Amino acid sequence: MTEEPKALIKAEDVGGDLVKHSDDAFQSATQSGDYLPRLQLMTANSDKCKGGDFPTNHYALVRDQNFQDLGPEVDVLIVTWRPKALEIGDELISVFDQTNPEFKRIQDKSFEADSGCMFGPEFLVYIPSVQAFATFFMGSKSSRREAGSVKAKLQGAGTLKSKKVSTKRYTWYTPLITACSTPIDLPDQEELTAEVTKFNNPPETTIEKAEKTDEEKRAR
Repeated sequence: MTEEPKALIKAEDVGGDLVKHSDDAFQSATQSGDYLPRLQLMTANSDKCKGGDFPTNHYALVRDQNFQDLGPEVDVLIVTWRPKALEIGDELISVFDQTNPEFKRIQDKSFEADSGCMFGPEFLVYIPSVQAFATFFMGSKSSRREAGSVKAKLQGAGTLKSKKVSTKRYTWYTPLITACSTPIDLPDQEELTAEVTKFNNPPETTIEKAEKTDEEKRAR
């Protein structure tokens, strides 16, 4: 167990509160640019799960290299969606315009084995438990099968879980959406409008250097 660092400065030494701002404010201040965090189902294929650093089949809210455990189920508000094609190499190339030849190239290449390419819907979701917006990309073959059920809950709430999928050679887990049985606290209207506007007007193509997600490592 890691020992907590010893405090060398105390609040009373400075005549009041030493830290003025909240942890949420710190999280916001340390995000990279305008990128939203992503919501990800962490499966056994994840390096973090393999190493015992994160529970298997739990959802994570991922901000840069910070993985926040949201548990095996998470209630979300499904706000809107956009198409996305993703090519994975030394960089992650994202294309959001389906009329762009690059989108079609990545989509076609995704059907090749070990191509590093994916396509599918990306949802903008709001997670009331942590009061955060996030993207949720359903770009693998198996997750696209569930994407219609997620889209059916647009502008409404759902509970994300996981389900087991098996073939003769492999067994893995994919997202599952079910009805949400708990009341959902809505986000601030001004923040909602800003996030929807930004999400619906992405750059035609983005290039990032980022850690690959489980889906990106194993596109089915």
